[in-house]
Amino acid sequence: MKIFELEKKLISNKNRFKLNYNQKKELKKDFKHSIILIIGAAGSIGSKFTKELKIYDFKKIYLIDKDENQLTELNRDLISLFKKKIFKIQFICNDLNLINLDRFINDKKITHYINFSAVKHVRSEENLDSIGYMMKTNFHNFLPKKLKKSSKLRKVFSISTDKAVYPSSILGLTKKLMEQKLYNFKKRFPHIGVSTTRFANVSFSNGSALKMIIDKFREGKDFGIPKKVERYFITHEEAVSLCLKSLLSNCDGSILIPNFDILKKQIKIYDILLKISKILKLKVNKSSNKLIFSNRSKVFLVSKNIIGQKLSEKLNEKQEELISINNDKTVHKINFKKGNFFKNISFLKKIKDLNKLKLFLRKKVVNYKPTRSDIGISKNI
Repeated sequence: MKIFELEKKLISNKNRFKLNYNQKKELKKDFKHSIILIIGAAGSIGSKFTKELKIYDFKKIYLIDKDENQLTELNRDLISLFKKKIFKIQFICNDLNLINLDRFINDKKITHYINFSAVKHVRSEENLDSIGYMMKTNFHNFLPKKLKKSSKLRKVFSISTDKAVYPSSILGLTKKLMEQKLYNFKKRFPHIGVSTTRFANVSFSNGSALKMIIDKFREGKDFGIPKKVERYFITHEEAVSLCLKSLLSNCDGSILIPNFDILKKQIKIYDILLKISKILKLKVNKSSNKLIFSNRSKVFLVSKNIIGQKLSEKLNEKQEELISINNDKTVHKINFKKGNFFKNISFLKKIKDLNKLKLFLRKKVVNYKPTRSDIGISKNI
């Protein structure tokens, strides 16, 4: 069974955040003759977003991703989808941290800059070198620092996450800082549309728990899942709709989030595991801390809290005002506000060597250079 079929069975059989007629009309006008830069273009959401651009009359698209294989697969998919428009697309294998973003945006006359790149796993927080690379990718290097007066840039979007709300991990912190950096960028360049979106977990995306469950079941391998952790889930199609809505003029200077009435309640990963096993027709024997399936997979149930992992997620903080958007009851927006860097750090009391981390952030992150093993790519643009 394909991923989109699983999404429809388990998450939603329709796009709950589908764009309306006026929203589509605005985006078609906005993208007309545009020159678009997408970084992280070959990832789960980036690739789906890129495919949606086939209906727009753009002038040029630059697609950048550090994963050569996924970028090649995206190229193959777009050839059939875009047909003659494929000649308007340029594929570039590189890492965000090795690109001269200022020069690229200025020289290529980029009008729309879309950023999906992120180091998104808590496992990347185990040493300072990995933390440095996460910091560089997630917030330090994702925005241009200098724009020429002749710059054509008029839209900037960078994806956030629900983990930025009351962050309990360095991953959440870096995305919180990313949102703060967007606020600062908007103040410097008020004529440029700047936005982001926090949304729920994208089901079966690369690296996700649900994707791991499917892969392990198909391979008949053992794995572990948290027993108590629950999350909001959306489909890939819904994630793209939220990103597109963030580019609308009424979302300028804000964070877009899904309406809780649409998302409804959070779902335990454990419950989705059992539903997946039924779809795959796997019989199960249960015990207090382990499940044994008929395909020989053993699933170990983790009851203890994992450092940096929340039991449930939120999409906004108490002090953040949810603002309704005219003629769209599926979403809310939160206006950008100035934040406090070390106030965000204080959420991470459970992280080991917190004082060392603070010192590292002050002194080393600016000078950090990613290693070949971090990124697998060394070519500069």
